[in-house]
Amino acid sequence: MTNSRAVLRRASCLMAGKSQWGQETREDILEKLSIGKSLREICSAEEMPSESLVRKWVMQDETFGAQYARAREAGMEALADEILQIADSQEGDILKTEDGREIVNHDAIQRARLRVDTRKWLMSKIAPKKYGDRLDLNHSGSIGTLSDDALDARVLKLLGKAGAGAAAGGEAEAEEAKPAGEL
Repeated sequence: MTNSRAVLRRASCLMAGKSQWGQETREDILEKLSIGKSLREICSAEEMPSESLVRKWVMQDETFGAQYARAREAGMEALADEILQIADSQEGDILKTEDGREIVNHDAIQRARLRVDTRKWLMSKIAPKKYGDRLDLNHSGSIGTLSDDALDARVLKLLGKAGAGAAAGGEAEAEEAKPAGEL
């Protein structure tokens, strides 16, 4: 069916008050998402709904939304498998010249690196808990506490060193500034 026919069919279905996109279309979308295809790629095919319509389904239909989320998760696993395949492949890394010498094809290697990095970035954004960078927020040191009296004494001592001791009740005069070389 040509693209213009598909548009006419879609318009006539909408005017009749029914959707041309049945369960079969939804299942096809979910299947393609689960093997790592992008929604843009899927929806660009002839006789597929627009991206915005599919996103609307996700928001309005809880069942389809849950299926969509699971398909995306499976798609991330497919992308992880693809990353391993790209990284392990040596295809195109070495070129043979006309005189039989082998040379490294840096362009192919850079392109493979870009493909891997793009997939990793996408995975970290779509599923950050699973594929995002993990931050170690554990504190390994100890935190000492000072009593109020010890804290006051420390502040006064520091004020004295800063030259504000007399005004603030500090215990010493300001220390002479040392030349930069003597620090």
